[in-house]
Amino acid sequence: MLNGSSEVFCLKTDFSKENTGDSGKNAFGRTSVLNISASAKEGKTYLKELGFTAPFKVMTPFEQENGGMKIMMLMASAGIMEGDVQEISICTERGASLECTSQSFEKIHKMGDGYAVRNIRLTVGAGSFLDYSPMPVIPFADSAFKASTDIVLEDDSSSLIWQEIMACGRAARGERFSYRFYHSGIRIWQQEKLLYREKCRFNPPETMMEGIGLFEGYSHMASLLLFHMGISDELLTRFREYVEGLPYVCGGVTRTASGDVAVRIFSNQAWEVEAVCSTLKDWAKQDRIEYFATGRVKGTKSYRSLLI
Repeated sequence: MLNGSSEVFCLKTDFSKENTGDSGKNAFGRTSVLNISASAKEGKTYLKELGFTAPFKVMTPFEQENGGMKIMMLMASAGIMEGDVQEISICTERGASLECTSQSFEKIHKMGDGYAVRNIRLTVGAGSFLDYSPMPVIPFADSAFKASTDIVLEDDSSSLIWQEIMACGRAARGERFSYRFYHSGIRIWQQEKLLYREKCRFNPPETMMEGIGLFEGYSHMASLLLFHMGISDELLTRFREYVEGLPYVCGGVTRTASGDVAVRIFSNQAWEVEAVCSTLKDWAKQDRIEYFATGRVKGTKSYRSLLI
């Protein structure tokens, strides 16, 4: 399943074996591919490989003051349609620092009997950093969507931020949990060891989405994962106090079995959960710098020169 080397560590994926959607239901359904590979040289990140098919596009990368790079993924279309299949693969090689976002809210349009699919593969090499934080997803009434995310971390110095924000639908139009289903699964590996696994299966026609244990009256949910970011117990406490002190959100911060951090936030406005996630990510990035610079992680001496 996993292949790597001392210089390049990328997940080899056969997307043909993944979910492919029911494209036969829609003659306009298409398979779209986005492949990004980032590397580093002399303390600066650059795009080693970039390839995409319509409607994917990538805006000219933004160089950051710390030598890292930020890219914005674009979709030259109205949104996700029935039968669409998206395959996204992003790899950061040794020493690279890459932040990925999108240009606007993701719209999943009304569908017939079929559904749309997105398969994501993220690979984070030794001493590198990847922040995958796309804009929120809005599932329209009668839409159906399946998402699968697999993430591979090469070792303890492979740092990851992963964010997903989901809306209940077009609430201003009276569409609260009016979609057919939204299924999202994520797995995080370090080499062959599974560190984290989660599956969300939202089926509004069969489930009380507003009830206890689900959205509980809120309209937006944010999931934030921080792996190998060197988050101390002191910072974890700060996270919890911050989230618990906000009157407009409800959420929790958890230390996982691997020692990493998972955050879940609920609110009634997209900007509110985005703002909370942004604050937590900024704090985590600063703690990561101190974490590696002081050698608090096993074997980090060889990675100090790779810090961005």
